Amino acid sequence: MKHSAIKALLLLAVSCTGFVACDDDKEPEIIYEFSVKAEDSAIAAPAEGCARTVLVTSTKTAGSSTTNVAYEVKSAPEWAPATIEQTALVINVAQNRTTQTREPGNVTILQAESGKELTINITQAGYEYSMSLTGSYTTPRCKVLSIAPEITGFDKNPVFAWTVKGPGDSEATAAGNGSTLNFIKLETGEYEVSLTVTDDSEISMSSSSKVNVETEKEAYSPFLSEILDLELAPYSAVGVSNPFGKTDTKKSAMEKACEKLNKDFSASNTGIALGPLGGYIVFKFDHTVMNVNGLRDFRIGSFASKTSYPAPGVVFVAFDANQNGQPDEDEWYEIAGSEYGKTTTLSNLTVTYNRPENFLTTVSMGKEVKDYITYTINGVPGALSSGSMPNTIPSWPFWLRESEEGKTITFTGVTQLPSNTQMNGMFPGTTQWYDYGYVSNSDPKDEVNSSFDIDWAVDKDGKPAHLPGVDFIKVQTATMMDAGGWYGGLKTSLNCAIDLHLSGKQIETIKK
Repeated sequence: MKHSAIKALLLLAVSCTGFVACDDDKEPEIIYEFSVKAEDSAIAAPAEGCARTVLVTSTKTAGSSTTNVAYEVKSAPEWAPATIEQTALVINVAQNRTTQTREPGNVTILQAESGKELTINITQAGYEYSMSLTGSYTTPRCKVLSIAPEITGFDKNPVFAWTVKGPGDSEATAAGNGSTLNFIKLETGEYEVSLTVTDDSEISMSSSSKVNVETEKEAYSPFLSEILDLELAPYSAVGVSNPFGKTDTKKSAMEKACEKLNKDFSASNTGIALGPLGGYIVFKFDHTVMNVNGLRDFRIGSFASKTSYPAPGVVFVAFDANQNGQPDEDEWYEIAGSEYGKTTTLSNLTVTYNRPENFLTTVSMGKEVKDYITYTINGVPGALSSGSMPNTIPSWPFWLRESEEGKTITFTGVTQLPSNTQMNGMFPGTTQWYDYGYVSNSDPKDEVNSSFDIDWAVDKDGKPAHLPGVDFIKVQTATMMDAGGWYGGLKTSLNCAIDLHLSGKQIETIKK
């Protein structure tokens, strides 16, 4: 019986692989349970990869307080290497650069004391990516068609590369790098539009579409079609026969302005005057004026020569992004003329004019009233005299002469250039034209220097706007100068606005 008991104890010792040898006189035998938490026994990694820290523990049946356990990494997939940091197992799952799910892999760790192994199963999804374009589109010429892809994924710094191949092109040309392509063409025919998208996953997908560009149902006019807004600064009308009268409202004034301006250039057409600094007009065409690479796109003419002492006008343009026909929520971009960015050019000014009491009752021919109209530019005061000739008396807009609302006229976001006409005693000297980019800034018959390139447009930070075309144009007087009793306050004048592409003109742009 005694021998049988001893034999049973020996067999029990051999069968218990978790026992650790110990000194019978010091510590009892210890059984280790080598483990990780259940949620760490299988890792489902996303396609972009992840780093997972797994706590490996052991329990001891003999009351030891420590849970540390010695182990080593026996094996791991190449795409999910594992390292030991103190007592934690760190598994770094690399990015899966495909749309396919990886074959599952295992990280195996080995307990040094007992020889036990644990396996952690790792699976990894592929990227969910798709991209496609609508198969075909039809659009009239000189209208912007927004083409956007149906896209899934590509959210890790996506890069878009659009190309367009025209009906007569031997190869496609780059057309944009935005998530949406604003497509516009002057010539009719079938165009092939293609897009390739990639991102940091290095996955790339391409898709193409056909765009049929048709002739418009009603022929476009190359001239402006509608005045959308008109705010005159108090102006002296020397040399300009503004068509407005005492019974005009703002609406009727805009209609009269349109009659004067929606025609081809004529040196005899005196057009309209906007008044001094801040006065402006906003108009549109019956189509989008296309931005043609390397060419000037539209012309704004003026009858005013150097001897008429015009004030240069700044041009702003906008693209009808929401396609509602109004410049309501659309961003305005300044045409950066030759003086843009110079220290002598001031931007984003607020100009306010104050209506005199008993307007026009204190002035008459031959009688000049000093400081007749006062104003502030960003709070700094100034004044215009009345002039001494009938057509130099500053004219307050008729529709604002009596209302409380019309006591002041305020303009915001104004650009001011230094005057390009200097006084020579009591009279103005010769006007010096700026290099390019302004209205009332060239000889009336100078078609080149009264024309503008949409590529000159910049945003509020001075960065190129890269517009496909423009739907709205704003001209605003950009100088403040009182030229004395014979001439009064200088103003911007204009007598036409023309889409150069529809009028058949090709004027190469200058290199800025």
